[in-house]
Amino acid sequence: MRDVSQRLQAKLAALDDAQLAQPPSMNLPGTKTVADQLALFAFHDSYHVGQMGYIRKALGYPALAG
Repeated sequence: MRDVSQRLQAKLAALDDAQLAQPPSMNLPGTKTVADQLALFAFHDSYHVGQMGYIRKALGYPALAG
């Protein structure tokens, strides 16, 4: 996971405005650019992290943060 995370961060940091403004490679609802897709992916992952928080709370575990 660390290797993948580091490679992903490096790739995202290397993207310029022209690349982010290109049409997306996948046809996802509400996305018109690569930047839109990245935002959708980030929102989607955040949603799942929130769901894990609810599950942790239901099982009696402490919060993920805070």
